[in-house]
Amino acid sequence: MKKVLLALLLLFIFSTSSLCFAFDWQTTPPEQKPKLALLYVNNSKTTYDDEIDKKMNDNFTSLLSNYDIIAGTKYVERLNKNGITDITTAERGDIIDAFKGEDVDYVLFCEVQPFVRKERITFFTYGIDMTAIVPIKIIDLKTEKYIYNGKFTEFVSDSSMIGGIGNKSVSMSALDKVIFKMNTIIEARLPLSKHVTPKQE
Repeated sequence: MKKVLLALLLLFIFSTSSLCFAFDWQTTPPEQKPKLALLYVNNSKTTYDDEIDKKMNDNFTSLLSNYDIIAGTKYVERLNKNGITDITTAERGDIIDAFKGEDVDYVLFCEVQPFVRKERITFFTYGIDMTAIVPIKIIDLKTEKYIYNGKFTEFVSDSSMIGGIGNKSVSMSALDKVIFKMNTIIEARLPLSKHVTPKQE
């Protein structure tokens, strides 16, 4: 009799624990990252575009690690088909239309524009002034509102007694300053939460 009671007690404990586990598994949804479409364009037209792309892409990979990144290539193509070849001129509505029917929460557009270069030459020195210009747009596709729409312009100057300063080193320094300020804005403005559609009763 004792063995039967013990067996029934063990069966009850096992059944109860299994039920609790099943309940927890069914009511605790998996964490989901917000879906973010990244539209990155490099129009700097330099001889070191590949290095610029690597710097920008490495930065976005680190900065946006809490998001499910969606490649923006097909959305850029949609905008181009609609006659918008320069995305910086695209209105908010144009960008939103390119994402109609897509399961995306946010879109981040970033363009590296051509650097503005100036030379400074004196009897003793040779210098280069380089300005990096990077406009960005962040749009909440669910509310269809801008989160941020602006432009980062950073200036760096370098000089040498003999010369030999390359455009690349000065450009990259200017771009580093842009990235620092851009990241500050993105981290402050871009929500970490995913839009949740309320369940229908």
